[in-house]
Amino acid sequence: MSLASAFTLSRLSADLTYDLSRAPEVPEEISVQCAISRGKMMVLLESPRVDTVPEKYVFAQVETLIRHRLEIDGLPVEAEHLGANGEPIAIKVYLKQTMMPKPSAVHRFNWLLQDSSGPVVLDDAGLSDQLYEPLLTQQPEVAPEGLFGDSDDEATGDLSEEEFLSGENFLSQEELPLDEDFQSVDEATQGTQTDELLDLDGLYEQAPVDEIGEPVFVEEDDWEEEVSEQRPRLSLGLVAAGVGVAAVFGALGYGLSRPCVIGGCDRIQQAQSLGDAALISLREEPTPQTVLAMSDQLNTAVKTLKPIPPWSRHHAQAQDLLANYQGEADLLNAVAAAQKNALIAANESQNPPHPIARWEGIANRWRDTIGQLEEIPAGSPIHEAFVAPKLREYRSNLATIEGRILAEQSAEENLNQAQLTAALAKDQAEIANTLSAWKTALTSWDKAVKQLKQIPNGTMPYGETRKLLPKYEKDLAEVRTRYQQEQAADQFYSEAVRYAATARQYESDGQWTLAMLGWRDAITQIKGVPSGTSRYADSQNLLKTYEPALNKAQENLRLAIRFDKAKENFGRICKPTFCQFGLKGGSVQFKLAKNYDALIDFSITDPNNRSSSVPASDQMIREVNQLLQEVINIGKRTQLPIELYGSDGGFIARFSPELEGYVKTVVVK
Repeated sequence: MSLASAFTLSRLSADLTYDLSRAPEVPEEISVQCAISRGKMMVLLESPRVDTVPEKYVFAQVETLIRHRLEIDGLPVEAEHLGANGEPIAIKVYLKQTMMPKPSAVHRFNWLLQDSSGPVVLDDAGLSDQLYEPLLTQQPEVAPEGLFGDSDDEATGDLSEEEFLSGENFLSQEELPLDEDFQSVDEATQGTQTDELLDLDGLYEQAPVDEIGEPVFVEEDDWEEEVSEQRPRLSLGLVAAGVGVAAVFGALGYGLSRPCVIGGCDRIQQAQSLGDAALISLREEPTPQTVLAMSDQLNTAVKTLKPIPPWSRHHAQAQDLLANYQGEADLLNAVAAAQKNALIAANESQNPPHPIARWEGIANRWRDTIGQLEEIPAGSPIHEAFVAPKLREYRSNLATIEGRILAEQSAEENLNQAQLTAALAKDQAEIANTLSAWKTALTSWDKAVKQLKQIPNGTMPYGETRKLLPKYEKDLAEVRTRYQQEQAADQFYSEAVRYAATARQYESDGQWTLAMLGWRDAITQIKGVPSGTSRYADSQNLLKTYEPALNKAQENLRLAIRFDKAKENFGRICKPTFCQFGLKGGSVQFKLAKNYDALIDFSITDPNNRSSSVPASDQMIREVNQLLQEVINIGKRTQLPIELYGSDGGFIARFSPELEGYVKTVVVK
């Protein structure tokens, strides 16, 4: 084994220990040791408390990390003879509690160098999704009782599993030689090749590392202090010499362990294959899936080339490729970020409706996405084929979302206005006592319902609208019914008043038939006023006057009919020279000429009450006596009251059919 080995089992152990320390859920106190024996690689995981170690998780981590290290750095020099004939290399991982002789669980897997298609890209936790996820489904083996009796543990002179697990292949502090055992540094470093490797590997493992697991070379004085603290029984001279040798070979080992330092460089071919294929695909109208895939492909190519150090003879070629791929990778990373942002915005838009605040957040995300794409140079290969169409699509999406925001704002405003209008309508209906007041309440309810119906489906207020609309429509129907009742009441009342006015006009004209019909229609209309309406009380007051008026009109009609039948007789006895007659106010009225009126008044006055005689001719006396007797005869026959008036219109007397005589008392009608 060469002292300047590029990659050793000790280095692999240190790398695995560091990588595991960064993985979540893995206890920090797990240590890793590696060995080669009987054609397989053995990896020992030791922890002071195995019961706190998640076995499936740790085994999945370790397998992923080992595959990654082997694919990047190749086999350790101690294992270069393995897989020489193309067969898979068996790898066994043991989990054991410190100071216990046997492991608690075992994990086995095979590794074949030829099957590797390229370096596995790990995330910050050291995981690769393509390897790690399936491993979590595997159940760890429980260590069998006959673990140390396997056929591959026959005495061949190699390190046995039992020796490996017991730690006999590693020097403890007690086994290190004392100062007096060494004569000089040269003598201490002489011996077999294997002894040197064990010592150097042990010293190399003690070297400090930085945060990514790389050795940190310090000044010799610092090393002396650190080594003297860890191994107090070693002589200072021996420690200084050992540290110097370790530093030289550690630095040399680190430099040689970098990719593409020794021999060929598969990384360049792998990166070039990935990068060129990605660039070709991007020039052929790529789909969003292609852009994302090619972004990953270019990033993988960049990550594959970056580890090639400046002292590699392939460094210049790697840098040329990096210059070609990095810019495109950065553009694709920006596009991929925009695509992911767009996907989030699209997912957040699903299952509407959403509150305005959420729509505004989605709109801002689309604006951010558009801004990301607008930063892609117009001359880039993917701009015309991919970025420009996506910009049009995303701007259309943004316009749609902005329309959603306006719809939500309008819907919310309509809901608020509808609720305010409904509250106003309710107050108006509670105090309404006229037709105009009910019309105002009806208008308000109708407006509230229309405002609710303007809220479209698919908006947040729509759900509240579905609850409020049936109630508002019910209230609207009730107010509309009441308004219609008030409207009918007002119409009936107005018609009744109009018919009554017409009836009075007919009465004044003595048209008692028409007057009676008018009063009858007025009463019919007034009875049509619905109970409970604002016109009902007034209609009942009118009814108290309309019904007596109808009765009077009917009575006057009966008198008029009898008058018509006696009209010829009245004309016969009431000569135009001294008398005029007519039906008025329900009575037949005789208006006497001058001098005749005084004579008639004298004639029907009680003789005891006569003041003086009235001068008159015999003919006048005969005509007056005949008139008075004919009035009595016709009045008895027709049962018509007949009133006598003087030439000046003054009342003289009234013939009453009931008394069958004249009465000088004025009858109040």
